[in-house]
Amino acid sequence: MPTEPDRHPEVRLSDGERDHVVARLRAAAGEGRLTLDEVEERVGEVYRARTAADLVPLTVDLPDVPAGLPRATSKVFGVLSGAKQTGRWRPAAITHATAVAGSCRLDLCDAVLDGPEIEIRARAVFGSIEVLVPEGVHVELGGYALLGSKSYRVRSSTPKPGAPTIHVDARAVVGSVSVRTKAFNGRQR
Repeated sequence: MPTEPDRHPEVRLSDGERDHVVARLRAAAGEGRLTLDEVEERVGEVYRARTAADLVPLTVDLPDVPAGLPRATSKVFGVLSGAKQTGRWRPAAITHATAVAGSCRLDLCDAVLDGPEIEIRARAVFGSIEVLVPEGVHVELGGYALLGSKSYRVRSSTPKPGAPTIHVDARAVVGSVSVRTKAFNGRQR
């Protein structure tokens, strides 16, 4: 579920995360998906919820985030160190990757890619960011490099039906941002 917190289900919720789910429930009522009584009951459960797992039954029967609601975000920081997000994970609609005199690696190959679009905001200052994408998704790379580099080495293939578009907004200042498929030129990198 892209609107719920993108982290382990047993981690405690913040007030902002609860407010986001309440906004989603109210939007569902406005669309005629929930009655006012159902919204009232579910909102009470949202404010009693302690973890992300507690929210699942409250929104499982609703579609993805309605237009106009804020999109969920997540952050990965490599400041004077390395940070990586790999394996089975669920990137938020907007993921911020920041490397300052360090590195970040976002591996989307085994990730659960929800929604029609995923945005990666990659910021590298004296650091490097690597974004690995699976084959069969459409990838767009924008942004700039100032005394640094941005590279795009994605194997061209026809996007799979229902596959999301991944937008990477790169800003590299004396750093680098690279976007590539995991197995490029037949080799694992």
